[in-house]
Amino acid sequence: MSSPDMRAKAVTNPLRPTVRRLGRTLMRTAARGSLSMTLVVTMIPPAQADGGGRCGQRTFYKIHSLSPRNFFIPRTRYIDGPGGTITVTVTREYEVRAFRETENEEQVVITTGDLVRNLRKMGVPHLEERHMVFTGHEYSRTISKGMYGNMWYRVFGYRIGWSAWSVIGTCRHVRVASGIANVPSRVEGWRYWETKHPTFQGRTLSLDGADPGPGAGSGSGRPRWRGPTSATPLTRPTLPRKAPTTERTKQRRR
Repeated sequence: MSSPDMRAKAVTNPLRPTVRRLGRTLMRTAARGSLSMTLVVTMIPPAQADGGGRCGQRTFYKIHSLSPRNFFIPRTRYIDGPGGTITVTVTREYEVRAFRETENEEQVVITTGDLVRNLRKMGVPHLEERHMVFTGHEYSRTISKGMYGNMWYRVFGYRIGWSAWSVIGTCRHVRVASGIANVPSRVEGWRYWETKHPTFQGRTLSLDGADPGPGAGSGSGRPRWRGPTSATPLTRPTLPRKAPTTERTKQRRR
């Protein structure tokens, strides 16, 4: 009867821990791979990425600031007073257009129409690229006693800080343009305020709050000259007389 070979046991026993370590390594590698795949799928928008993990190139917009702005219609400002009632009506045709100020526009050309359309999709649906004012409405307001009433027709709108972004094939977002746009809306109306004197662009037009009296409306806008305040008549000023001069006699040479 042959005795068992102990060297064979010594050779085969160390293989079992190696197999266990290899199995654990493969399991950790598989776990890391599944985690990385989960992160990649989470970062890539499913609606934009295709089967190969690529994104379709497109351009989208962002709104950074939005503040109200009035677009006043030229030659529709009226001043009445002091006191009384002011009634105004718009029958003038005028067009208000959107205006944009671009800071940097290198890779993508942004037009005003594209900008307004995208801003409407982002929650400001009443914006317009251009607004035509054909007929307005009649508006009446009672002016406070001793005050002047001011009316000016306007189109409501916004001053919007915007930026345009491009999605590249690797699903990265790159800013391609940014700026400020003045965009009118579909809402219009009169603006009313009161002042102590008729003013325009910060300058006082007249200080006379009483009845203008005769001679008003001549077009000059200045009061009539009523002559000197003193009762003495004006006389022509007399010039001082010159002192008499003595004639010099020349001596003749002999």
